[in-house]
Amino acid sequence: MSHQALYRKWRPITFDDVVGQEHITAALRAQVEAGRLSHAYLFTGTRGTGKTTCAKILARAANCLHPVGGNPCNQCENCRAVLEDSAVDVTEIDAASNNGVDNIREIREEVNYAPAALKMRTYIIDEVHMLSTGAFNALLKTLEEPPEHVLFILATTEIHKVPATILSRCQRYDFRRIGPEVIRDRLLHIAGAEGIPLAPDAALLLARLGDGSMRDAISLLDRCVAGDRAIDLAHVHQCLGIAENDKVMGLFQAIRQGDAAAALSSFYDCYQQGQDIVSLFDELLSLIRDLYVVQSVKDPSAALEGSFFTLDELRQAAQGAEPGLLEFCVNTISETLARLTRSAIRRADAEMCLIRLCRGPASPPAQAAPAPAAARRQAPRPQPATSAPAAPPAADAPPPSPASQAGDPDLRDRFFAALKGTPMNPAAATYVRLASYTAQGGKLLIAVDEEALLLLDRPRVLKGLEDAAQKIGFSSVRLQAKGAAPASDAGGLDEILQTAQELGVDIQNS
Repeated sequence: MSHQALYRKWRPITFDDVVGQEHITAALRAQVEAGRLSHAYLFTGTRGTGKTTCAKILARAANCLHPVGGNPCNQCENCRAVLEDSAVDVTEIDAASNNGVDNIREIREEVNYAPAALKMRTYIIDEVHMLSTGAFNALLKTLEEPPEHVLFILATTEIHKVPATILSRCQRYDFRRIGPEVIRDRLLHIAGAEGIPLAPDAALLLARLGDGSMRDAISLLDRCVAGDRAIDLAHVHQCLGIAENDKVMGLFQAIRQGDAAAALSSFYDCYQQGQDIVSLFDELLSLIRDLYVVQSVKDPSAALEGSFFTLDELRQAAQGAEPGLLEFCVNTISETLARLTRSAIRRADAEMCLIRLCRGPASPPAQAAPAPAAARRQAPRPQPATSAPAAPPAADAPPPSPASQAGDPDLRDRFFAALKGTPMNPAAATYVRLASYTAQGGKLLIAVDEEALLLLDRPRVLKGLEDAAQKIGFSSVRLQAKGAAPASDAGGLDEILQTAQELGVDIQNS
């Protein structure tokens, strides 16, 4: 027999087996036991919280011949037929792929017939928010006045997309995210029954990575199973490609201290170990969020349930973190994460982001303090200046240079027009748009942020820039960091001769 995924093998078959949703299972059990089932239910909540599982249990309980305390017995012929997916009276529909009007019309025609073998004709419509407008309208009348032998169970992860007319005709139940401790206990129970050596701290890490989803956490456990090897924290980090806590904390400390070398070294270690760049920045962003919470809330325990760090570790790290730096880190990392999803050179983008983080937020220019009021009152009023003839220019003064000023908008616009249609990486194109442009003799000087030089100083990019510059009359392009002194036009040969002289190489002029 082929291997069955753990989340399928351990899917609950009674309401008592469902964990973390006791407020819903207790109500459903009471309705089954009292025989007061509604004609339509709507289950909503995030993924992996038990919506479809409870729908299937409710379908069996509604048709069970011998229910036990509101739970299906799972032994009678009706329960066995539903468990084995052989019951013709229970139909499960995926609205993501069956969302047309014709699919709902088939249901409208079927509900008029009595069930063939079970007590009730049951329809489970998963991801119901994917139905088209026409399909919702076709379902509306049947949902409002269905025959007594029909039961509808709708499930969705996006309740805001379900029309209000549908909501008002259903009995709604909201499934909560499951707490990390509850998921941890369930994982340890499954591991014990399966003979999997799972450490409690590793189970808690898997529970936190599940982010409130029991199914996701069990799937992560299944990924970590490797024979008889014990599943500890190090094994989970290795299998799932996530950074260890001390590496993420070390990366943040390097950023806080402005140590770009240490930050890049830490990132390189994670990169060489095959850890996903997006996951690494997600973990760094989660750490900064936790630090925000620790600095803002007196008792942050409830808000740090899903944190990968202890409260003592976070309090110690938050002591030296300024709120301005944290806000700058959040904005910069968020922008980088949005770009990484479509970037072809993720490593370069990530490294430039870390360098920017280490530099910290740009401080605003200092403003002169206003003079005291008393000094302003005593200061003499300025006398109007007498007009004097302008001094004639010195005879030996050089004529004004025709070169454009830095950031000349006309020069920039002409260059952009020539550059239009040139294929370029989105990140490189962004830096080109933010650059300043100056005409220096026959060369076009492009001043960019220092971290952009690594990305733009590549043969393919330079070729595109030089082709565009030649279209508007320049011989070549020179890249330079913003704020650096402009390079001399004499550069080429003089630089070679100076370097040769320093190295002691004798070059004869010919």
